[in-house]
Amino acid sequence: MIKNQAIASLDPSKLSVMAKPKRMSDIFASSAEKVGDITITTATPPYSSEGPTLPFIESNTKPSAGSTKTGKKRKKNSHDSSTAPKKPTQPESLFTIDPALYQPWSLLPVEILKLLESQARLRATENVVPVVFTRNQNVKSGINRLKMYLGAYRNPNSSIEIPDALKQEDVVIAVSAQGQGTTKLVSIVDMVRRIVAPSAKDVGADEKVETWWMYTTLASVETERKLNKPTEEASHEAVHKSGETQDSEEEAFEPMDIDGPKDQGYENLDGADRIRIRTVPVLTVWMTRKKILAFKQAFGEQSLAVRLVQQGED
Repeated sequence: MIKNQAIASLDPSKLSVMAKPKRMSDIFASSAEKVGDITITTATPPYSSEGPTLPFIESNTKPSAGSTKTGKKRKKNSHDSSTAPKKPTQPESLFTIDPALYQPWSLLPVEILKLLESQARLRATENVVPVVFTRNQNVKSGINRLKMYLGAYRNPNSSIEIPDALKQEDVVIAVSAQGQGTTKLVSIVDMVRRIVAPSAKDVGADEKVETWWMYTTLASVETERKLNKPTEEASHEAVHKSGETQDSEEEAFEPMDIDGPKDQGYENLDGADRIRIRTVPVLTVWMTRKKILAFKQAFGEQSLAVRLVQQGED
């Protein structure tokens, strides 16, 4: 009775709010929806500057023209430096060796040559051994050659050939060089004189020493060099570079006869190229076992003591 009165005393509006108890399956379903909502909201972490969560910002701006040009320029420079041809370490010879150096008797004064030929003292290649040195001559090779010709050096494995003229008793070794090669010749001959000379202990001992005689002659030959003739455009450019642009000053000076022709010492080739003719000095050192009186009177005489190599000695 009391229970019924209490129920009746309740507010009907509150009774409408109170719903019926739900089933367990409905409760689990509703809890799953809430959990899903929580997972979704927490899946995306807040922005942070640490770790791999930094956002990737893609630049929409294009590279500047200056940077692209600089990159290309660097690449071009590296390519040019790797493919640039190397400069030669040694300049090429401007003038070729004159054939007269291989016939040194032809460079002698005519009177002396006729006298020696009449005396059968110079018989061309029969008793003359020509040796020609250039400015690029290897010093060691030149020394070994002269030592072997003088009998102070022997090497069975050497590539140096022994001429038949060395077998003659009156053999003459003629060492020649032209132009800048003369300095190399003087150096080699001076070193050979010191190397082949007997030492103090060899004098008076059983060592065999032989005396040679040296004569130094000086001559000259004309050599030719082909040159490209400069064009008129190149000549005008050279004038502008040197600052000579005033026609009035150029007209004030006229060539004189004493200066000679402009192309003196040159010969034209087909109007495009020129040949330069130059007189080059030739130095020849004559070495022989027997004295040559005509050489002594004309050029002077020097002695050369040579310690001959012994049997079984290299």
